Amino acid sequence: MARRARIDAEQRQSQRPDLEARVIRDVEPDSARDTPFQRADRGGLEFVPRENRFFADWERSSACAQRIFDHWSFDIHDLEHRGRREIGFIPRPLKMPAEKLLLEEGISVHGLMERTEAIDAEIGLPFACFFLMTHGYWVDPDAGHAIADGLRGGRVRLPNHEAAVLLEWAARPYLF
Repeated sequence: MARRARIDAEQRQSQRPDLEARVIRDVEPDSARDTPFQRADRGGLEFVPRENRFFADWERSSACAQRIFDHWSFDIHDLEHRGRREIGFIPRPLKMPAEKLLLEEGISVHGLMERTEAIDAEIGLPFACFFLMTHGYWVDPDAGHAIADGLRGGRVRLPNHEAAVLLEWAARPYLF
């Protein structure tokens, strides 16, 4: 993970001179204004790879009480692609829920929460639905966005540390 973060940071830093030279022309009906690209793309150089976020989110959630490798395997790749080194993985759950959780029309955020709790119990891991959602196959990411909207609106609750993980994901989603 450290090598993945280091290589990604080195690649972004090598692009810094080009990014610093770019501007975005904002054209308003009454004026034109140039905005430095770096200011418009806040956080671009501080980007955290999804692989690192996956492990960090695990550590910040209730799932951290259990070993990640008891629940997930990882298809790891380390290769050269278009002249750049790519290191990453695809997480594979060791236990899948019996049914997928899809965002269905007419289901309330409370119904979604009940279904996520049932999946967490079935898998035997708190906050399992979140990690299944980052994979994008067993839990529909739109369900995660709907729950995040419910959290922001005060309609549902999660423990503070899990709410923070979900809301951060909703602001900057990542999928495998």
